[in-house]
Amino acid sequence: MGIFQGEPFEDLFIIKTRHSTKNPYANRKITKFPKRQILVHGIIRALRMNYIIILVNPAGTSNSKTHKQIMREKGLDRHMASAYMIAYRGWRKIHEGIF
Repeated sequence: MGIFQGEPFEDLFIIKTRHSTKNPYANRKITKFPKRQILVHGIIRALRMNYIIILVNPAGTSNSKTHKQIMREKGLDRHMASAYMIAYRGWRKIHEGIF
């Protein structure tokens, strides 16, 4: 297949936008977080470097049996294990040709 340069990104467009706490300060921070700007900036940077962009659904990357298994087997903390799962999902999409 040759050398492949791909970059999996969390699909931040599908993350729920509703307020999830009863704390008004936390709700304000959630609504003002620039999800779209961060994602678009990362995509533009990757395209300039000739990477293929793969958007991956982040659902289930932090609370699942697979997540706990990866944490134990690889010795990763919960954030690195979630990033590993997102990267693996992107890699799987590449090899299945679904991107």
